[in-house]
Amino acid sequence: MKQFVIILFCLGGFTLSAQDIHLSQFYNQDHLLNPAKIGDYDGDYRLTANYRNQWRQLNKQPISTYLLSFDHVFFLKNHQFNAGFMVTSDRFQGEEVSYVTGNPFTYTVSSNKIFLALSYSYVWRKHIFRGGIQTGMVMSASDPSTQTFPNQWDYQSGDFMIKTSSLESQIKPSQNYWDLNIGASWTKKLTKVTPKIGFSVNHINRPKDSYFTNDKERLRARKVFFTEVQIPLTSKLILQPKLLLMWTAKANDLLVGSNLSRMTNNKIISMYYVGAHYRHGVSRIFDAIIPTIGFQLKKYLIGISYDVNLSSLSAGTNSRKGTFEFSLIYTGASTIPKQVLLPCDRY
Repeated sequence: MKQFVIILFCLGGFTLSAQDIHLSQFYNQDHLLNPAKIGDYDGDYRLTANYRNQWRQLNKQPISTYLLSFDHVFFLKNHQFNAGFMVTSDRFQGEEVSYVTGNPFTYTVSSNKIFLALSYSYVWRKHIFRGGIQTGMVMSASDPSTQTFPNQWDYQSGDFMIKTSSLESQIKPSQNYWDLNIGASWTKKLTKVTPKIGFSVNHINRPKDSYFTNDKERLRARKVFFTEVQIPLTSKLILQPKLLLMWTAKANDLLVGSNLSRMTNNKIISMYYVGAHYRHGVSRIFDAIIPTIGFQLKKYLIGISYDVNLSSLSAGTNSRKGTFEFSLIYTGASTIPKQVLLPCDRY
């Protein structure tokens, strides 16, 4: 049971908030970061895919996370909207072997989400304000028959007997609930630098998230603040400092760092970047250092990162094993003209 509890806490990648996915490349999945940002790109539409493989330390079985999102720009009487969807999947399947009896047993935890989102963009005196709303279903499942409970503890052998009845009648194998998130962002080009700030609140409706039928506990609202700045150093170099802060109840998470992008004259790879970020729990211990590389391959933006764990979970024989993450973004070309040309007849 102890291992199962650890998996529940780690599944989402966010401390003490199971079911919430946390990406190291948070800036490469706007649907997850803030629903207001789903229209924040130069193009008509965008397709984003993310993959995360983490916590191989726990029985050498990683937690696999998949995300796929799509959004499209449309206009209603000169008002810009952006609509889209996001599908996510978390899955962990591990195996334990009893040190006393030698009997193996497996456990599985999975969570899937389907969300729809709508955002609106408004420009006022070169200030760009965005607002967004996101809603959808969360579907999670776990097989109680593969888990151990206090009633299954055998004092003579000093181990859990999984074939013994758990006598737990209030546990259900799956749960579904509706979730609601909102967000807002602001950006404006100031001389040469371009700052961007956003804030969102997840689980506004406080859904019930529990496998226990008689549990009245509900999810706490999770607040997310992010900011980034585009700082041109030269005509080809751009520095991109970024900060992400999330908190709910007494749990919090801070991620700060920067990418450095370089433009090229190559028609195939027009840009590449390198960066490093640091994750910390603010009031906890050091968590991870995250080196990152990426490049623009025609219309595809590809990012690769690896979390080098610094926490106590990476101690011992699993020292510094971390998390691999991959992102892929395809952006369709914009059909909005950059400038208006007025024909001039010659006589």
